[in-house]
Amino acid sequence: MKTVLLSPRTGAITVADIPAPDANAGTVVIRNEWSLISAGTERATVSTGAQSLIGKARQRPDQVAQVIDSVRRTGLAETYRTVKDRLDRPVQLGYSCAGIVLRVGEGVEDIRPGMRVAAAGARYASHAEIVAVPRNLVVPVPEGVDTQWAAFATVGAIALQGIHQAEAVPGSRIAVIGLGLVGQLTLQLLRAYGYDAVGIDPDPVMVALAESAGLVAFPRGADGLAGAVLRHWAGAGADAVLITAATPSSDPVEFAGHLARDRATVVVVGDVGVAPPRSSYYRKELSIRYARSYGPGRYDPRFEEGGHPYPEGYVPWTERRNLAEVLRLTATGALDLAGLNPRVFPVEDAADAYEALRPSPGGRSVALLLRYPGTAQLPSPPTVPAGSGTWTAPQGVLRVAAIGAGNFATRTLFPELKRVPGVTFSWVAGGRGLSAAHQGQRWGFRTVAENVDSGLASGDADCVMVLSRHDSHGSYAARVLRGGTALYCEKPLGLTETELEDVADAWLHSGAPAMAGFNRRFAPAVRDLRAALPAGAPLQLVYRVFGGRLPADHWYFDPRQGGRLLGEVCHFIDMAGFLVSGKPVRVRAVGVDSRDGATAQSVTVQLTYDDGSAASIVYGGLTPPGAPKELLEIATDGVAARIDDFRSLTVWKGGRAATTAYRGGPKGHAAEMRGLVRVVRGEPLGGAAAAADFSSALWSSLVACRAVHSLTEDRVVETAPVTPALVRALGCSAPGTGAAAAVPKPGPPAGGAAATTAAF
Repeated sequence: MKTVLLSPRTGAITVADIPAPDANAGTVVIRNEWSLISAGTERATVSTGAQSLIGKARQRPDQVAQVIDSVRRTGLAETYRTVKDRLDRPVQLGYSCAGIVLRVGEGVEDIRPGMRVAAAGARYASHAEIVAVPRNLVVPVPEGVDTQWAAFATVGAIALQGIHQAEAVPGSRIAVIGLGLVGQLTLQLLRAYGYDAVGIDPDPVMVALAESAGLVAFPRGADGLAGAVLRHWAGAGADAVLITAATPSSDPVEFAGHLARDRATVVVVGDVGVAPPRSSYYRKELSIRYARSYGPGRYDPRFEEGGHPYPEGYVPWTERRNLAEVLRLTATGALDLAGLNPRVFPVEDAADAYEALRPSPGGRSVALLLRYPGTAQLPSPPTVPAGSGTWTAPQGVLRVAAIGAGNFATRTLFPELKRVPGVTFSWVAGGRGLSAAHQGQRWGFRTVAENVDSGLASGDADCVMVLSRHDSHGSYAARVLRGGTALYCEKPLGLTETELEDVADAWLHSGAPAMAGFNRRFAPAVRDLRAALPAGAPLQLVYRVFGGRLPADHWYFDPRQGGRLLGEVCHFIDMAGFLVSGKPVRVRAVGVDSRDGATAQSVTVQLTYDDGSAASIVYGGLTPPGAPKELLEIATDGVAARIDDFRSLTVWKGGRAATTAYRGGPKGHAAEMRGLVRVVRGEPLGGAAAAADFSSALWSSLVACRAVHSLTEDRVVETAPVTPALVRALGCSAPGTGAAAAVPKPGPPAGGAAATTAAF
């Protein structure tokens, strides 16, 4: 499908072909007929992209602050790679569109295929032939409303949210400063509701456009403007002033102070300089409020992506209701969108449309629409063949596919895998298609799959790497294994025991080898530590991690993604189990800042094992930048040891201390990727066999899930598996017959990878 892309490095606009997005749970897949270019927001985005690096920094000082903070946290080299990657990664433009529903994801009940809908949201309602939009950002188009005008709903919702923020009452006098698209729609909405409204703009063309719709408007440059506006209201001031302009100048805010009555409200809708003069704002005791985009729910992933509703009694006007209200008023004829005279461009000419945003002697266009042919289709769901239950190691070049190609994959795993001889990248899929297309070209994947199923059905892979968001790991891992393909799955393997049971069942029946992304097992310091520990001796283990505070809007805190305990602390639970000879029997987790597994940032986890070993994991998720990351200390019979940030290992034994340094603090990613290739090829693993063991990775994942139960229920929780596949995969007795007893653990299933049995 075609989509409009912006190069953040150069500001260039291109139209590219990328795979159509999937209908994931809670989403609506729409074939666009129209999309609206936001003259203000998108012009600013394109303008910033065309700036030099210094110009970009001046335009976005907030991002400069983020870069400085990243240098403190991760170092100059890593920050440079991050910035370079961001500048090289194309961005989909657009956030207001309308079209026909092609497919809906699980959980969407009020939207059906074939319906005409309007949609909102940057990254979702893009300028593309097909888009996938969360259900709470999609509304049906009423009968009688042309789909062309439905594409204005999002920008109309921005205008409506500004009116809500003004908290005006019937009969209020309201001024609108700035008569671009949002300002024109604001004036029309105010008229529809019966307010006494006037508009103000420095561009006489915009003033004339408002007057042609029967609205009252004044040119900003007119002499005695404030007096003229006040005379219009018989000498009274504005009850509210809505600022819908886009300018770095603070003039709109200053002028609003002249127009407003005593104790009035000034609402900032547009992007303007806010430097209110004390003389007017203090004397009149004016209030300044901001309007947040389309309304309540915006920037809240639980509402927008998770589909969680707000209680209507407390939040009646959500962004979704704002969208629907704009369409309702359009249906009644209260909004005259045709009178805005939008310029129309076919999507293939998107670059010309964005060129029309630039100032020209002929004036500016207040509205620009992209038109789509309406012929794009979703691919038919392919049939993914089931595996045979036996595994034949591939000969020759090893074909590796990827589901997901985010930052971690492209900065860490792909480079290491690329260095392994005899490996080629076959297909890549995932997300909304853009990242897969960009990274597929960058890393030399032969194919960008239309979706995960089409990639799996192609049979063009010996190993599939699951590198997507956490909530999809369990489902994708099970599908890969059931298709008879070798699996590499980044941690966590699953977010619930139900998902882990499904993965275990698929692994046991597939015959295909599997590995999980617990890379620290492969770290040189861990390898040397294991060799220094006495075999089978009980261990006392303390693992301290300064993870650092994450922002409240980080994707980890989306309830669907499981939080830091499942997504990060699982690493350290795994490391403890990897070093201890016994099996885990109990876990106790205590939250410092929260007892909710999805939101807790700092937790302490205590583990006990059936051989008498004990481990304590202190994960500090509220620590400041610059603190050392990880410290692992172990005490056992005649031996003490410490790993300090994987840069050094010190072992005390026989009254002597021996320290080994490791340049760069390697955490095992390079050895992990080499081990993966050997696992899939069925080659001897030697000392890496225990690190590659999949059953122990399932153990780690199960213990992490039980730790979440312990955290939320505030109690000690047993760790023994209780479901059939996990009982078999983990080598435990059947439930009720001493499942936590120390019985031998299995290796991989028959015909699988040549990994030997590993202690958890």
